[in-house]
Amino acid sequence: MTQKKVRNRRTWMALVLGLSLIGTGSLAAPVFAANASEKKQEETVTSMDEEGNMQTVESGPKLIENPAGPDKTRKGEPQVVNFRTKNNAVTEFIEQETAKPGYTNGAYGADAVYLGYANGKYKFMLSGVVGWVKEDEVQVVNLSQAKAVSCYEVKDGKLLHHIVQDMTTPGYATSLNNGTAPSYLEPGVTYYSYDGHYFYKDYGVMVTDYRKDQRSQSVNPQEPYYNYFQYLPMRSQSSYTGMEVNKMLDGTLKEGSKMKDTGELFVSNQNTYGVNALLMTGIAANESNWGKSSISQKKNNLFGLNATDKAPGANANQYESVAACIEDFANGWMSKGYLYPKDYRYNGGFLGNKASGLNVKYASDPYWGEKAANIVWRLDHAMGEKDAGKYTLAVKEIVPKEHVSVNVRKEPSASSTLLYKTGKAANYVVLVRNQEAKDGFYEIQSDGVLDEKREGVVKSSGNYSFEQMYGYMSADYLTLISSSKQEDGETQEPVAPEENQKPEEITLFVTPEAVEVLQGKTQQFTATVKNETGTLPGLAWTVVGNQSQNTTVDNNGMLTVGKDETADKIIVRAALAANPEKGADAVAVIAKEQEPDKVPEEPPKEEETPEVPEQEGETVTPEEPEKPEEEGETSQEPETPEGGGEIPEESEKPEGETETPKEPEMQDSEMTDPEVPKQEEPQKETEQNLAGQEVHQEMNAEPSKSQDKQKQEKQQEKKESVKTGDETPVFLFGLAGSVAILFLLYRTVRRKKYN
Repeated sequence: MTQKKVRNRRTWMALVLGLSLIGTGSLAAPVFAANASEKKQEETVTSMDEEGNMQTVESGPKLIENPAGPDKTRKGEPQVVNFRTKNNAVTEFIEQETAKPGYTNGAYGADAVYLGYANGKYKFMLSGVVGWVKEDEVQVVNLSQAKAVSCYEVKDGKLLHHIVQDMTTPGYATSLNNGTAPSYLEPGVTYYSYDGHYFYKDYGVMVTDYRKDQRSQSVNPQEPYYNYFQYLPMRSQSSYTGMEVNKMLDGTLKEGSKMKDTGELFVSNQNTYGVNALLMTGIAANESNWGKSSISQKKNNLFGLNATDKAPGANANQYESVAACIEDFANGWMSKGYLYPKDYRYNGGFLGNKASGLNVKYASDPYWGEKAANIVWRLDHAMGEKDAGKYTLAVKEIVPKEHVSVNVRKEPSASSTLLYKTGKAANYVVLVRNQEAKDGFYEIQSDGVLDEKREGVVKSSGNYSFEQMYGYMSADYLTLISSSKQEDGETQEPVAPEENQKPEEITLFVTPEAVEVLQGKTQQFTATVKNETGTLPGLAWTVVGNQSQNTTVDNNGMLTVGKDETADKIIVRAALAANPEKGADAVAVIAKEQEPDKVPEEPPKEEETPEVPEQEGETVTPEEPEKPEEEGETSQEPETPEGGGEIPEESEKPEGETETPKEPEMQDSEMTDPEVPKQEEPQKETEQNLAGQEVHQEMNAEPSKSQDKQKQEKQQEKKESVKTGDETPVFLFGLAGSVAILFLLYRTVRRKKYN
């Protein structure tokens, strides 16, 4: 080959290379633009009337013009927190006492009562939970600026709960029928309540009580109200046969409903897996819009199982039949999931609200549990109310203060084998099998499946025996709220909690209520006491939850955080020296020196501990005395009994299951992920899918991964994955190609001139 031909071949090769580089650069931009312009669809938001009928409602933000802003002096008119500030998306918050993360969706419940301000966060109460939310996530307005706020009224002898989904418009999108109203509530009177248990005629009086952590000024200080079906444990049995359930549904279901003739399926799974048939029916109706939602129709999925927020229609589980779906829900999602006490989603085995029950993790709709209960009451009422008031119920901690975790034992003894712990959720309800306490213990129905020897909970099987699976809880921590029907059909009035017998005469406040403190630094806390004399009694300051002996608080409220402090948060408590039971707490979030940008008050990420293998025949015999966990106790130092016993307060994700029942009511769509609080990029705890009011977490994530490892894997994945229109400068490809071509043309012209 001649030298000239070689030069010509090299020239053409270089030319082709240059054009390829230009082409590569020109192709990257359009693909990136296409992805950027792709619109995320939002799911349908619904309302519900007192008959259980659902309608689609607008889901966009509803902001009040010229909001007043927070009254930090607490001397002005009552104020309201507006959560309806974004398009159908969740708003995250931190629970006051436990520092655990929570979430809600303002499109389903717009208003919460405003309780205070600290460190860029508003304190509020909504659906029973007291929490802190970032000020840029919500609005705070005067009560007079809100066109409507949620309230209760008695109509035709029934207690109706009117729920506001838009504070800018008068009226109520949702009205729920809770059944027979208690005798202390009068017709024609508007009542306010954000926990659903204590009612107030005056909004301002309610706020005053809430700020004092008391309910003494309510109309029912000694008779807290509990919606029976909302707090009835799933570990109960309906009195109805499958044919009777079908008869209930026949009068409600529309043509083509996937819930038709499902009564026998619900009852059969109840008897096998121990999940109440009528409660399952209520959840299915609420989730699937009575069997007419798109996912139920296309995939036989009545519960929106695994319909994640990113792609609900695509990700939702496909079932070969409705029967297979109901069995998976009863066995996998309930018996081995939400009702398993070691599961990270466990907050009690009942529908509940945002303070306790399934609603805490199952749904972003703060009134999801009450809506399902509304449906159940309607069905039961149509058939003669055979289920209402059937069981005796008892509650742990009505007014959320201490958030104690109570032991459930094998036998009525403080030295008996520990079966599991209740967790720290307040308003935790259990089914009492015998109204008479034995040796200071109530016999209760176990939420978890027990092994053959009744010595511990298991998750290897979801099969449940109502006769054999029970435990004992100390009567000191339980208050009876409902008694089973007597032979004459009458029911016993709820027993008032001891703390409400006498109103508190002294009110104690600690400021700041929540603050971030660096390791090795100090923080001054101040106590304010309100009493009739106006004098300041003697106080005793203590710190709870610290891991370092160098973390102390002096008699004047000066907190010193040790440089070696490893706890993520601690409690600073001021109590009356003469009466230590009367006190107030403040939360101090510990910031590490190497993490100066950490956001104050963010909760410590709950470690996901791999499950200790459960073995048949193992016994759990802890030696600790019968007392609840102290406030501030963390999961970093769990007490692990020998023999594979329970690790208290740890979350275990079910194996082999995919999380997230969520159902886009009428459309298969996608929702924008909520903003994650700044906390070393933690994994999202929840998957939001809001059409059927559910938000669930991915259960297929490996529980043994630490947060740091998860972060490293995410960074590595980011490096290894091919990004469309990523950091690579497109113009460099074009520039390189152009230079190559110009250089070759110059050489060609020069050679021709030389020749």
